[in-house]
This record gives sequence, C-alpha cells and structure tokens, in this order.
Amino acid sequence: MRIVYIIVPFIMSITLPYSTLMSKEIKKEAQKAPQKKESVSNTQQNITKNKLCPECNRIYPGDIGFCSVDGKQLIEYTEEVLICPTCKQKAIPGEKFCKNDGTQLIPQSSTDKKTSLPDKKTEINLPPDATQEEKMKAALYHFMEGNRLREELNDFEGALEEYKKAETLNPEFPTLHFHMGGIYWKLGDQREALTHLDKCKTLLEAQPPETKLDENYQKTLQGVKIYISKLEKGLKPSEKNQRKEFTLAERGEKMKNALVENREKWSEMILIPAGKFTMGTTEDEFIPEETPLHEVHLEAYYIDKYEVTNAQYWEFLQYIKTTGDHSKCFPGEPKGKDHTPGTPHTGWDYPYFDYPDYPVSRVDWYDAYAYTGWAGKRLPTEAEWEKAARGTDGRRFPWGNVWDAKRCNIGPDAPLTVGSFEFGKSPYGCLDVIGSVSEWCNDWYHPEYYQTSPSVNPKGPENSTGMRVIKGGSLFAPYAYKMRCAVRIFGKPEDRNKSIGFRCVKDYKPETGETAKEVSKQEEKGKEVRQ
Repeated sequence: MRIVYIIVPFIMSITLPYSTLMSKEIKKEAQKAPQKKESVSNTQQNITKNKLCPECNRIYPGDIGFCSVDGKQLIEYTEEVLICPTCKQKAIPGEKFCKNDGTQLIPQSSTDKKTSLPDKKTEINLPPDATQEEKMKAALYHFMEGNRLREELNDFEGALEEYKKAETLNPEFPTLHFHMGGIYWKLGDQREALTHLDKCKTLLEAQPPETKLDENYQKTLQGVKIYISKLEKGLKPSEKNQRKEFTLAERGEKMKNALVENREKWSEMILIPAGKFTMGTTEDEFIPEETPLHEVHLEAYYIDKYEVTNAQYWEFLQYIKTTGDHSKCFPGEPKGKDHTPGTPHTGWDYPYFDYPDYPVSRVDWYDAYAYTGWAGKRLPTEAEWEKAARGTDGRRFPWGNVWDAKRCNIGPDAPLTVGSFEFGKSPYGCLDVIGSVSEWCNDWYHPEYYQTSPSVNPKGPENSTGMRVIKGGSLFAPYAYKMRCAVRIFGKPEDRNKSIGFRCVKDYKPETGETAKEVSKQEEKGKEVRQ
C-alpha cells in the first residue's frame, strides 16, 4: 500500500536550517474539498464527526464520500477538535492543515497526552497485530519527535533514531526521507544522505498524474533534484561511478518490471484501412511547404497506438549490447554507432530515461530505424503518419478543427506518460500524435515535394536531401498552429533532441487475415527468439 504525502517547496542549506515540511499539495486539496459551514459555537465543540480513509488515514468532512487520493470509500470517524502542533491554534471542522504555517493538524487529545511534541522521549509499544491506522499514528509520532530533537535540542543522532523508527512503520513517507537525508548530510554521511533523498524523489515521482500537474509539486521535486546534484558533486570519482552503475542497474529493474506489466498494452497496433484521405493544407494558411491540399490513396497498414517508450527502447539496447547484431540497422548509418540515446550534454544516464512509460527521446533517425527493424516493423511514411493522425476529413487536429490544449500533452512541466490524453486521440484511436514528442518518419524532406508527389502511396523524394521528415508538434511547441497534423518538420538523420521520438508501422497482410493484436503477439514471440 502506498501512503501519499507531498512535501512543499523548501529552502535547505548545508547547515539544514529547514522548517517543518508538510504538504501544500494536500493542503490545497483540503481547501478545495466542500466544507461545512459551522457557527462559532459549533467550532468550539470538543467533538466533530468527520470521515476517515481506511487506506491512507486522511480525515475528511462528513459530507465527503470517497478519498480524493486513492478513491477508497470513507468510514465514519469521530475525533476531538484538531489543533496545530506548532502554533496550538484550533481548527474549524474540515481543516487538516494549519492556515498559519501549513503544518498537518493533529487531534487535541494528542497534545493533551503529549504524544505529538512531548517534552521528553516516550516509547511506543505497538501490539503485533497493530492496525495500519495505529502504525501510521505511531510513525507520525516518531517523525514529530525527531523534528523536536533536531529543532529544539540540536540532537541530530537522537532525531535520526526517531526517524528510523518512523521509517520502519511508514517507509513511503517522502517528507521523512527528506529529513533523514538532511540529517545524514549534517552528520557528514553523503552516501546515506543521497540514499534517502533518492527515495524521497522516487516517492514524489510515483504520485498520481493529477498531483504532478501542480506547480508546488514541480517546485518541490526540482528542489530535491538540486540537492541530490549538490551532494553528488562531493563524491569521489569512484563513488560517482558506483552510484552511476547502481542507478543504471536500478533502472534496468524498473524497465523489466514495466515491460512485464505493460508489454501487451504498448505493443498494441491499430489497423488503418486502405483508402483516400486529405493531406496538406490550403494556400491561404501561408505555409507553402504544406501545400497544395491534395488527396492521397494509401494501402492498409498497422501503426502503433503509443509512441515507443523508454522501457521498449531499453530492451532493444540490451539486445544490441549483448549480441552486437546490427543486421536490421540502416546500411548507411555512421560507423561505431551503438544506438545509445542522448546528447553530449544529456547522455544515457540522464534522469529522463529512468521513467519506463515516458516516450523515448533524444534518438536520431538511425536509432529509430534500427529499433523498428529489430521489432519487425518500420518507420511510417509521412503520408501514413498524417492519415493515422487526422483521419480522412482533413481536420486540423486529431480531435477536430478547434484547438484545445487540454487534449494533448504540452508544456515543459506536463506529465510525459504515453497515452495520458485519451480524449485527444486520433479518429483511428492513435494517442499522443501531437504533443508529447515529435516523431521521425521514413521520408526524405523537400519543401516542394507535395507539388509533384504521387497520389498513391507517396514515400518522399527518391534521393537524399540531407533531411528526414518529422511529424507532430511536441510538448515544447510554442503555438497552436505548430500542433496541427499537417505541420511538416525536418531534421538531419543524426540529430538528437529532447522533443523527438517515434512510433512504428507494419504492412497489412490481407492473405493472413491477421489483426493488430495478432501482429503484436507474433512480434513478441519473434523478439523472444532473437534474444
């Protein structure tokens, strides 16, 4: 079970004069929740009936039915008036965080019994059959006791012992690991400090997609990454190498697990039926390389529903590194190429590649070509990509002719998980054809190609122009007109960019009557044989 806590943006120096780190994100959710209007007399009552989430132990007003985090049905819960453990101010019904300092509120009885911020250390003995609720309360006690020892007495060793007890009871508490990282940093143990800051980062990155859209969340995560980076600079070269190797090994496990869970889903292909569609734009849009608007007939083909993910590409890399087999690569690819993604500034160890469900990026055209060959597929032609994206009616965007930023993955802080925007799918059901990353196509690029291109199965200029076609505006595209399905982008085959990835297509074989699902299964069997 994952208990979700979010820490707020913070400032932490090497001396660690940091204040209590509690959730602005959760506070924000609490403020959004419907609150009962109570009279002053009611707020002063000792007993307030609320509801409790049996999964994460969050408390809600009585008129709320389900937890906003994990969706569990709430149960009746009666508690004393909540109070801030820092400023001692009583809360009104429905509040869970102090309006003054954002600290998580606790029952007043806890302060009366000195179980939140006691004057002296108190041992908590939980029974072997303790409930999750009891463990959570005990973990919170040890966490707050550790804070007291650190802040009031400068007892870092004592604080660390309390934090360790809290970790045993609730190991998935990001704020706790941030504090532990700070303590180890203060005590001069950089490796342990990094271990806990890494854990904090991992737990934050595992939050629900709706949480990741919050500005405070992004600032918090970025702050944790900054301190990790600072600590890494203080490591010895050998320690840096060990850490890099460990990180890559940990990444490998993530990729394997993600493939087991999502292989069938990510391998899904969509049949695009044979027929005509409208390609390009009209001259009045003043984009000459996209004109003229013309009709194109394509034979049936399959196209990936999703962009190729980091996990899928990782599997391909393992095959190349293990076998050295480049038989499916482009004959004219640069010598010595191992298809490891990245740029001189962001290599394979770049944190972006830690996320199995992100679309692979920073791959050049040769990388994309090699992967598709290994997977038993190929890159789409420009025409195939555009038909799959816009359908047959010449629409501007996958969903229609009216721009809607909520239907696609745009913005530098947007989540990058493939398939996150189901309501932005193309007429055929392809996801992320705009937004997310732009995608390599097989064709050579020429700005005047449409003026002479064939009307049946166009495949781009026959001879090299030095540039390959790229389709689909990425999440970094600054304007809506850049996100249209008809937009033509180009790049050198050796170009690598954070905004460019790809997806695959496969020829349709009517004689076999194979379905897209059958294709995927056959590909996976073939992959297992090759490996």
